[in-house]
Amino acid sequence: MNVVYSTSDLYSELAATSIASLLENNKDIDEITFYIIDIGIGNKHKQDLIELVSSYGHCINFIEDLNVEDIVHTKIDVGRWHISTFSRLFLLHVLPREMNKVIYIDCDMIIRHSLKELWEMDMQETWCMSADDCRGKMYRRDIGISEDSIYTNNGLMVIDLAAWRKNDVESKFVEFINKYHGDITYMDQGVLNGVLQPINKVKLLPISYNAQTACYDLGYEGLQACRNPVWAYSKEEFDKGISDPVVVHFTTCFMSGTRPWFKEDHHPYREEFLRYRSLTSWRDEPLWEDKTPRKKKLMTKISQFLPRCITYAIIHVVHAWLYPITRELKATIRLRKA
Repeated sequence: MNVVYSTSDLYSELAATSIASLLENNKDIDEITFYIIDIGIGNKHKQDLIELVSSYGHCINFIEDLNVEDIVHTKIDVGRWHISTFSRLFLLHVLPREMNKVIYIDCDMIIRHSLKELWEMDMQETWCMSADDCRGKMYRRDIGISEDSIYTNNGLMVIDLAAWRKNDVESKFVEFINKYHGDITYMDQGVLNGVLQPINKVKLLPISYNAQTACYDLGYEGLQACRNPVWAYSKEEFDKGISDPVVVHFTTCFMSGTRPWFKEDHHPYREEFLRYRSLTSWRDEPLWEDKTPRKKKLMTKISQFLPRCITYAIIHVVHAWLYPITRELKATIRLRKA
């Protein structure tokens, strides 16, 4: 099984915790090879990662981060994210040519069960497998795909590298990025969905392979109220998937505000995160201080204080309408200037 992570020196602690969780719960897989996209990892933390993986009898390789803007030949507007997220779209540049398949995993995830079934899953004629991201119609419209398309999250992807190579998928990504002048809603996730969804090359995974924080903070009905998503799952599928997930994704959410590596956090899988962290060389390091800006902390406290129906109504206006409409207007103005 081939697995790719991407991390900086700061987030190498999270990558190590995620890798530890994967190693602990995938002892049924004889050979696992890790590839780490190195975004400035220090020598000490590199050695820590090497020792962790080798203690389970597996291999780890560090690969140089890509200069994505050199590949796409345009400036990319990253907003609050980091441009390194685009590296997962251009893995053919850094992985061995003989490799035909890989699982990409964000470092803010823990793996609770074996990925063997996922690794051996028949991709059929699709080129990527990932779970739904619970987004509304307007987010689809922002990237030019059908409003009833599935829209998946890039946090965990199974990628058919052979198909990407054969069909020159990376050139399609470059074309899409340039079409939007490097300013794409939800970054590389918008690119992947914008390119592969119209040609039906993404296979939907159960939500259990990417159970995000909002799934727990809001639940099925809360996500409906806040995001007005085009649901890919029934309530039964959703509830079953998050009750015993294979992969937990510690994304941010306005209702909770922090994540389990911070000193004060109440995620339902916090204790599991800390247990896997205890298997790494960071076990005795203090948890992180919450340096969230005061304004954002205040918003979280207000959202927790207000009746849920009022909080959900406000978030619905902002998330399901105001943000995507603003993005759409920005794109329209840019195209008129071009």
